[in-house]
Amino acid sequence: MADLNLFEDAIAEIAARLDLREPNREAVRTINAAVSQYYDVEEQQPPFEAVIDSATGVGKTYILAGAMELFAGAYGVRDFVIVTPGRTILEKTKDNFTPGHPKSLLGPMSFQPVVITSENFATPAMRAAMDDETQVKIYLFTVQSLIRPESKTGRRTHKFQEGLGTEFYGHLQSVGELVVFADEHHCYYGPAFSKAVRDLNPWVLIGLTATPDKKTPLDQIIFRYPLAAAIADKLVKTPVIVGRKDDRADPLTKLSDGVTLLNAKAAAIDSYAQATEMAPVNPVMLVVAKSIEDADEYGAILRSSEFFGGAYADAVLVVHSNAPDEALADLAKVEDPTSPVRIIISVGMLKEGWDVRNVYVVASMRASVSEILTEQTLGRGMRLPFGAYTGIEILDTLEVVAHERYEDLLKKAGVLNQAFVDYRTWAALRTNAQGKTVVVTESIEAGTSPLVMAGDIEGPLVLDGQSSPVVTSVEQRASQVNEGALKLKQTILPRPDAPVISVPVLRMSAVQSSFTLADITDTDPFRKLGAALATNPDDELSRTLVGARIVTGPDGIKRTELIRSTAADRIRSIPTLFDLNELRTQLVEMVLASSAVPARANQRVAVVPIIDAFFTGLGDKADDILSANLGRAGARLVALVAAEQRRFMVKPSYEEVVELREFNPTRATDKAVTADRLGPFLKSITYEGWRRSVYPVAWFDSEPERRVANMVDGDDGVSCWLRLHVNDLPILWNSGGQEYNPDLIVIENDGTHWVVEVKMDKEVGSEDVQGKREAAKRWANHVTADPQVGVTWRYLLVSEADIKTAKGSWPALRKLGA
Repeated sequence: MADLNLFEDAIAEIAARLDLREPNREAVRTINAAVSQYYDVEEQQPPFEAVIDSATGVGKTYILAGAMELFAGAYGVRDFVIVTPGRTILEKTKDNFTPGHPKSLLGPMSFQPVVITSENFATPAMRAAMDDETQVKIYLFTVQSLIRPESKTGRRTHKFQEGLGTEFYGHLQSVGELVVFADEHHCYYGPAFSKAVRDLNPWVLIGLTATPDKKTPLDQIIFRYPLAAAIADKLVKTPVIVGRKDDRADPLTKLSDGVTLLNAKAAAIDSYAQATEMAPVNPVMLVVAKSIEDADEYGAILRSSEFFGGAYADAVLVVHSNAPDEALADLAKVEDPTSPVRIIISVGMLKEGWDVRNVYVVASMRASVSEILTEQTLGRGMRLPFGAYTGIEILDTLEVVAHERYEDLLKKAGVLNQAFVDYRTWAALRTNAQGKTVVVTESIEAGTSPLVMAGDIEGPLVLDGQSSPVVTSVEQRASQVNEGALKLKQTILPRPDAPVISVPVLRMSAVQSSFTLADITDTDPFRKLGAALATNPDDELSRTLVGARIVTGPDGIKRTELIRSTAADRIRSIPTLFDLNELRTQLVEMVLASSAVPARANQRVAVVPIIDAFFTGLGDKADDILSANLGRAGARLVALVAAEQRRFMVKPSYEEVVELREFNPTRATDKAVTADRLGPFLKSITYEGWRRSVYPVAWFDSEPERRVANMVDGDDGVSCWLRLHVNDLPILWNSGGQEYNPDLIVIENDGTHWVVEVKMDKEVGSEDVQGKREAAKRWANHVTADPQVGVTWRYLLVSEADIKTAKGSWPALRKLGA
């Protein structure tokens, strides 16, 4: 029994490079911890099988990509199978791993995989790739093509292939460390489908789904991130359920209600895009029909010259089982700016695999809104078109036009609330009585905030901390969205008396690192690591940990969250001593398989001095120590190599100032305005009454940001300041091509220009924040050194503690910041 083998440094690097959202990063961490617990600590036999349950719209594909990076870099896995329930999802997945495709994920990935399918696996090129132990392969199949000869594609995969010396399915079964991802895992509980996947004899089998099958054993679900949590964390749109106060429920009325809301969304998007210079999107409405006959009827209504003056005659797409192939092709292009489609009518074909960002209205023509809320159909409209919340309510919400009357919806408040109460689950680390780290499964309740009944609320909705949908009437909602769209047309310009600010545009380019183990010349840290392990032999006893925690909600009310943990302890026997050469070989393989080490033959020679130094530190009891602690030793070695890689990592290149650009973008917001800049903080409020702000109003992501703004606004040594928005001052900060957007620019009377970033205390020391800080300091140094800039630029990172200590003084904050 070995220790946990956790690759936290590698996961942090992967998450930064792939720009993983926090729940997706946590899912990859959970996979690493659970696999290590299963194989290293519990010493179980293959396969390891688990399910990742993540809400639609959060990014299951990014979890898949992050997990592949983990297995390829940390474990040396070169063979991945992705099983899909049908052709639609297969084609989408193929696009994700096709170089140059608009939906490709390969840009920031560390490897370029060969994609092998049931159509091309028998070609000489694919056979050569399968024989190449250094090449990462993705075997992409529908589950039907893996079933034995019942299907045509199944006959191909189970037919003897002379070049392989076996059938293709048999070749996959023979792969030593095969990792299988079952996309839309809930689809595979039929006996034939289940057997086709599990008979591949995978080393790891991970299911990905947003709606686990009821047959899924609960202990297999190692990670859950429900829709309620995604709404509260603002990673998907907030649903607004709209019902009528009268009894009109005919199709014409319902479709008219939906299009009224759609038109307001379109006007708001146009104004927002013009104000922010962001690429606009074409909002669409998804109409959910009960039958093909109904779908055709709705299409005729929408295309008629009487419906909104014929404005939608050429903008309707009907998709069902009898629809022509051209309809499916048009459906795939609905995000394209040139697509004429604004309304899609569907009969049960868009539950999985159709992932677009621009659905803004869902019109449910079914009997009950509870159906639409519990189906994946709702998920088709949850994705964020601009990648994150805009802070503008009508752009961050999904309108669900219900079949039911508003009063009936109110009566179902309890049912609707229950639909948005779920549990978050993840792998956590615990230390037992012997000081041994083990993996436990924790769960907390998510989505406990009550349903918002907004039918009688005037003005915009407030989405802060909301984790459940909003229920309102079509009359009230139409008024809200039209008012919001009108506000967005009233763009915010810099104050006429504000000084002109010139921002340098610096030519920046990402540079890939060329680190190898041969770059490590000082092996003493590895000797010290061995010596440290030698002084801490590991034994283990038994203990169980159970707990709870108190959290403060957005309303200021404290609540208790129950934390459910699996047993934290294992009983283990006295470790068996292994041959020292075998232990050394295993350590070498762990290091060479890490994501920090390039896949080159010469690395096997370059690793020798490192391992030698490590064994020197372990001394004459190396076999005893490593027999009991091989996993931990390997994890420590990999972490130390990753730290060395970061020292050699090539930073982005900052070459020269291309131009000085006058900073005067327009702003747009639909937030309510207040002059109470010192009162209770709300993200949903815009603050006015500033003396030195370049803009007459400003809004913030956090209370500490507003406190800094109040500091500089009241300081006589400050000439002006402005709140930065995304893309106002992007700074390239890593070799993966990611950009960093600071919070503020503060200009002092002596001409010093400060770029300011405000962070929570717990975030300041993180690798990402420190990496962005280093990049911003380099940016400031480069632009200051350029003679055409003519002013001094400096960077300031401040924490919540710094702000409190400064007690309202900007000069004091400057001294405290980093």
